[in-house]
Order: sequence, then structure tokens, then C-alpha cells
Amino acid sequence: MSLLAIAYSQEDLSAAQRIAAAVEPDIELEHYPVGRANDGELLADVLRKNRLPLILLVSDSLLTNPNALQGFVGVLERTQNLLPVVIDAHRPSESGGDVITVETRLFDRSDIMHYVSHWQDRYIELRRGGEDYTDAVSQHAFKTYLRRIRETSVGVEEVLERLVESDPLADRDLRDADYDPIYQLAGLPPPENRQAVMQDETLKEDGAASAGRNQSVTEIINRAWRMSDAGNTDEALEELHEGLDDNPDNGELAYQHALMLALGAGAIEPARDELRTLLQQHPNHPGALFLSGELDQAAGEYAAARKQWERLADLQPNYPELSNRLAYLLTDHFPDNYREAAEYLSRATKAERVSGETYYRYGQLLAGPLERSCKAFKMLQKAIEEDPNHAPAHYLLAVLEFDRGRLQHARQNFLLACNLEPAYDTPANRRAFSAGHYVQPKTTPVATDALSALKQNIADLEKMLVSQQEPEPAPKTRAGAGKTVFLTGATSGIGLATARRLAADGYRLILAARREERLKDIADKLRQEESIDVHTISLDVSRRDRVGEVVAALPEEWREIDILINNAGKAKGFDPIHTGDLDHWDEMIDVNLRGLLYVTRAVTPGMVARKRGTIINVASTAGKEVYPNGNVYCATKHAVDALTHAMRLDLVKHGIRVGQICPAHVEETEFALVRFDGDSERAKIYNDFQPLRSVDVAETIHFVVAQPPHVNILDVVLQGTQQASSTVVDRSGRSRFAPEEE
Repeated sequence: MSLLAIAYSQEDLSAAQRIAAAVEPDIELEHYPVGRANDGELLADVLRKNRLPLILLVSDSLLTNPNALQGFVGVLERTQNLLPVVIDAHRPSESGGDVITVETRLFDRSDIMHYVSHWQDRYIELRRGGEDYTDAVSQHAFKTYLRRIRETSVGVEEVLERLVESDPLADRDLRDADYDPIYQLAGLPPPENRQAVMQDETLKEDGAASAGRNQSVTEIINRAWRMSDAGNTDEALEELHEGLDDNPDNGELAYQHALMLALGAGAIEPARDELRTLLQQHPNHPGALFLSGELDQAAGEYAAARKQWERLADLQPNYPELSNRLAYLLTDHFPDNYREAAEYLSRATKAERVSGETYYRYGQLLAGPLERSCKAFKMLQKAIEEDPNHAPAHYLLAVLEFDRGRLQHARQNFLLACNLEPAYDTPANRRAFSAGHYVQPKTTPVATDALSALKQNIADLEKMLVSQQEPEPAPKTRAGAGKTVFLTGATSGIGLATARRLAADGYRLILAARREERLKDIADKLRQEESIDVHTISLDVSRRDRVGEVVAALPEEWREIDILINNAGKAKGFDPIHTGDLDHWDEMIDVNLRGLLYVTRAVTPGMVARKRGTIINVASTAGKEVYPNGNVYCATKHAVDALTHAMRLDLVKHGIRVGQICPAHVEETEFALVRFDGDSERAKIYNDFQPLRSVDVAETIHFVVAQPPHVNILDVVLQGTQQASSTVVDRSGRSRFAPEEE
């Protein structure tokens, strides 16, 4: 048997396992996976002692993994025999119900520059977020990670150029060649030639027949997955089914059939039935046990999932991701079995790749029912090192710091937790963590849930402080306090009404518009009346170069934008398509479409880096229907509707909410006056009916913004009661529906 090395990003484990299965039993692969942990081991270091020919799985996951790319030039220089294989990346969606495929390309200069730009953008945006981490532990973790990103961004171009020069092979081409390039890398003849050699050497007839059957099974599996990759999943399933008819006892064929049913066809229940039958015949098949547990868990049958995974743990305790899966299952659905969960979490923390959530869950059990606060403290610190944005870890660490009497450190972590998750910003917590001195809270019984017990201590402390009238009750915190909004088109109409509504709730506002003097007056008034921070930008959103400059030049304290409201827009002209004014068309396309794109491109990298944010595009019912003489305006708003959907698809994996507001006729704006080039008589289009007002739209925008983080309102369409469509309006007068103040 020949021995080769295979290196890949941890997310691509399934692809590595598929390739390993395809070349067994002739070639054994020594696996070198690399994780994404901030302080994780570099792939270059892992491979330092490797002298075997190397298969490198090049995916989007690998090319965006700093632990994979940093220092990798040295690996390429000393590896004599290298086979780069370009594979697509497969990732679970945020909901966990679907698998998202990300195409990987690395064959020419344009592909190289795509990833070079990714790393440069990543470094620039990460640098801007350094002020988020105020305590020593977070600062150290941040600086370490920033250094790794900087070094990666500097060296990534050379790594990618060398990979392209090594003539990478597409995964599909590898499959079409029945993995012959891997046999060549190992110095072995292709399978067909090898079979002939075996016959020439007059091997035993039964051994040759057995080898022939094994090879035919491998060919069936490879051919089926090629069909599935090409979109012919039904034919691929039929291929595997026919293979099972000829090889009814072959466990690998049955497993691949179940796997394709689940992943390729989405047929979960048939896949589970297939796995039940397979495990009756092959009760120790590791892949079947793991997949069966996954499907049982997805179906809500947690006891069945636990049974399958515990059996696998007895057989292969180091099976990838198994300890994590079992630990999470037990903590979420079997809380009384916290000791078993802690054992699996302890095992998971010794893996090469450990997530912040794993450290946090282990720390939570240690701080609560296991009563080992010192070790819990260490686990929580590691959780924050791995994931500086893990709000529950910051909060639980704050409580442990408080119990130790380290009030300053406790307060720092508490403030970080509140910044990441406002739900922690309760009156009880504010009073406790802002106390001028430490007061030992009375002992409470140990609860099963660590956080509930620790929060009870905080509640008891609050009662003590209130009884002593120390300190004074904190002023009521407004819902928008500490959150920054970037609002375009802010000096009139919907934009101005939105600025006023959000200011009343305490949001910090970055107001962008063309009219600088009016911006200044609005900002001064909002500061005076609402006691909020306001930053103004004189900006024409259609100026591509200007947009990027002003966002990049924001002062440090204004760079973390939580909410982007793309409100700037206009309608120009009201002519049929054959007489339309070309300048009007250009102006609408520049502001309504290009302007939205320019601002979104400048702001969203920061949101992606922080893994949170909200984007609201102010569209129109003209993006839902068209009307006579509205041609180009309707086209731009239809484009906004499409972009909103597309932006949500691109950004959902980064935890960013994207929605839109689509109002019909709205008064208290300059819409009609702008459309008719300042002709005030033609602009009097609302005299005989009551349309929406700008404050109505602003109230709706506020409602969307104010939803809890797990809620994303996708699309809101607003019309006045007297308007049924863009062209059907009851113009019988305003008095019936006029607001009370009129």
C-alpha cells in the first residue's frame, strides 16, 4: 500500500473522506486538517515534517482560512510532489436546514485577485474594530488575530500565484479520470493497468475476483456522485440502487445511497430508513452511525440521536466533531446528564480546532452544577479568545469576576456583553456592575443552570443596594442607546422623519445628504432636543469615489455602523419612454441604484467583520408594479427590490439582517416637486386624497429596526387607505382620513 498526505480546511473533511474512500485499499492518506481558531496551529507548521507527496484540497474555505495560508509558501517550496485539487466548499446555512455550495475558482489571475482583495478588505475592516475590545484578554486576542490577518494579507498573492503555477486540477476532472492523478502521484499504475498486472502475476483467482468486485463498487460510487454533481441526482440514486442489487451486503454502497438521499435529494425519511437497514447489517459502520445521529437530531428524536452517537463514541472516540455534537445534544436536551456532557466537552477542548461556543458551554457547566469556578474562569477566557463577540461568555465571565471582588474587570466584561447583546442591559445588572464597591452577595443554592444561579446573586445584590439607597437608580436607557445608524437622504421627507424618530429612541446618527447647511441645522436641533450624538456627512451618493472616501474617513468612534438605511432616492420626469429625458434617466439610475450600491459596498464589510448589522432599503410600490410614464423610475425600484433579496442571500451567513420598506404615495416629502423639476403646481398631486405621511414611513422603519436580533422583517408594503394601487386612487377628498392634528 502506498502512502500520501492530504491537507485541507476542516470544513472540507467530507471531501477528504470521499477521496480517501475512492483510492482505498491501494493508497492510504495521512490527513492534515487545519481549523480556524484564532490561536490555532498553522497548516505550514503541521506539514513541516511531512515528506510525503501531498494532495492539497483548495476550496473557498481554505482560501479564506488564515491558518491555512499564513507561511504556506514554505510548504510549496519544499514539497516536491504536489497535487492541488480545486473543490467547491459546502457549508450549512444559518438555519441549519440547508447546505450552501460556494464555487471555488483558482485558475487564472482574476481568481487570484479575488482572494487578494478579500484579505486586504478583511485586514482593513478588522483594524477598524479594535476599539471594541477594552479588557486585556480581549485586546491580546484581537492583536494576535490582527497580526495573523496582516501577515496573511501580505503573503497571500505569492501563495496563490504558486498554486496557479502548479496547474491545479478541478475536482470534477479528478472524478472523471477515476482518480488516476492520485495513483500517478503515488507512483502506481491506473486501476485498469493494475488489474492487468495482478492477472499477469497469476494471483489467486478468488483474490482477483474480490479485487474486481471492490473496484466495481468504487466505480459505481464515483460515477453516481459525478451524476449528482452534474444535477442528475435521480439517475445517480438509480445507479447506487442498481449497485446494491448486485452487492446487497456492501455497507459502503448502502451508506452512500443514504447520504445522497439526504444531501442530494433532501429525502430525509427515506435516508433514515436506509440507515436503519444498513445498521442492522453493519452495526459498527461509523459513517452510518454519525449520519443517522444527525438525521435523528434534525427530526427532533434526540434520544435516538444520542444512542447512535454514543455507540460511535465507544467505537471511535476521536471521530471528527463527535464530541462536540454529543456535548451540545446533552446540554440542550438532557440537562440532568451534565456530567456526561462535561466529559464530552472536556474531550472536545483537546481537539485541534475548538470553537468559542465549546469553551463557553464547558465553562457554563463548570461554573454551575460542577462548582469548579477556577477552571470555568479559564474556559471562558479561552471562549473569548476564540470568539471576541461571544456575548454570553463575556457576561458569565463578568459574573465570576464580580464574585471574586474584581469589580472593574467585571464591569468591563459586562459592558462588552451589553454592547454585543442588549438583553443583558437590565436595571438589576446595571446597578450591580456600576456599584462603587464590592458587596458579597448572599449564597444561593447551586442551580442546574449556571446563569440562572448567578443572575439570582445579582438580583439579591440589587435589593441590598436599593435598601441602602446606594447608588441612585440609573436613568432609563433608551432602546437605541449605543447603536449607530447611517442614514442617507437625511435632510427631507422620509429621511428627516426617520432621523427624528430614531433620535427620540436614543440612536446615534450619521446623517448623509447633499445640503450641508441643512444637515448642520438638523443635527444641532437633534442634539439639543434629544441629547444624542450626531455626525454629519455632505455626500452625493452617486459619486462613487466620494462614497468610499467619506466612509473610510469616519472618526474612530463612528466606524462601527449597526444599521444602514439606504433612503436616498428620487424620481425625475413623468414622460412616456419614447420622449423621456435621458438626463432624468441617468440621474435616477445614479441615485436610486448606483448610490445604494456604493453606500452598501462601503458599509457592509464592517458589518461582515463584526457578524451583525441591519440594512433597510427604502424602495417603493413602484418596485412591485409599473404604471404609465413611470418606466425608468419603476425599473430602478424593481432593481432595489431584487437587490434587497440578493443582498440578504449574500449576507445571511454573516448574521446581517436585510429588509426593505415599499411606500406608495407619501406627502411631506419633496418627491413630487423633484419629479416635476420644481413646478409647484404640477406637484400638487395630494390635494384630493390623504396619502401616507413621511412620519408613517419613519414609524415603520423604526418598527423594523427595533425588532430583536433573531427577527428580520423582509418586506413591508405601505399604502394610504385611499390608494389601492399606483393608478387606482380614491380622490374624493382628504377630510375622511385626514390625521387628527389637521
